[in-house]
Amino acid sequence: MYLKNIKNRFLIWPVFLLAFSACKKNTSYSEETDSKLNAAIFVARANTGLQNLNIFPYSDDARTFKFNAQYGALGLPANAINVTFEVDNRAFDSLNVIRKNNGLALYEKFPADAYTLDNLNVSIPQGDVSSNFVTLKYFSRKFDSAKDYLLPISIKNASGYTINPTVKTVLIVAPKLAETLASKTGWTATADTEELTGEGAVNGRAGAAIDGDISTYWHSMWSGSEPPYPHWLIIDMKKENFVTRVDLAPRQNNSNGFIRFDLEGSTDNTNWVSLGKNLNMDPVVKTFQRYPITPASYRYIRITMLEARTAAAKSTHLAEVNVYKY
Repeated sequence: MYLKNIKNRFLIWPVFLLAFSACKKNTSYSEETDSKLNAAIFVARANTGLQNLNIFPYSDDARTFKFNAQYGALGLPANAINVTFEVDNRAFDSLNVIRKNNGLALYEKFPADAYTLDNLNVSIPQGDVSSNFVTLKYFSRKFDSAKDYLLPISIKNASGYTINPTVKTVLIVAPKLAETLASKTGWTATADTEELTGEGAVNGRAGAAIDGDISTYWHSMWSGSEPPYPHWLIIDMKKENFVTRVDLAPRQNNSNGFIRFDLEGSTDNTNWVSLGKNLNMDPVVKTFQRYPITPASYRYIRITMLEARTAAAKSTHLAEVNVYKY
């Protein structure tokens, strides 16, 4: 028993010494030092590229964007570090040279009345790694929707510490208004009827019209019963989007679809707003056909098919619905 206890004690000591050694080794990360060697000041948000402000929807109300200075070194500062920022016109000009060389429209400077900066002088406290925040307050309606604006803000000095040159500037952009394709993740579709047996395992169902695959399609019922026109398809986007246009693609392997339809939008699936009446659709053209609308917020889109390409047809089909938004 005595020999066993001695053996256990000798087994415990190396573990204890290893743990003690590890703790002792790591204390340098929390030690305070006034050494500037291998220490640098930087802007954390400069690591992630352009910082696009939330400009749309345009509003008279102020919005905010915040950033701060960070300390990077082995250890913590033994004294407070005063950091000064500045609007960096040299960075602005340099980026516009790059844009010009790439055939892009040049950035505009932020209009003077479009923003305020509460403070360009911040401090990283003793024993800390982050400064207080600089708050940019901006007014979206002051920006021209057809232009891209840039506000580069750089660290000017940092109490004698090295400023990391690759992450010293936060590039704040007020982007021009541009249409984007709305993501269909989570969307659902319903229809007046679906063909659940005669078109295979995927085709025929309403969801095939929003699955991102132009080769699949929804089909109104024809097997067993064939209800006549009009037919309708409702897309639920699950949240409101500021819709700018709706694109429709016809079934790819059949050209006998509908040729005339109404387009509507709704926020509650009860009250509907007309987005276009008696619109034309050519089922022979297999690419997406575009239907711009007066931009507005909608959650639901309803397509009501009114007339077939062939007079005798009662059923219809549609390959895909795309929604574009701001």
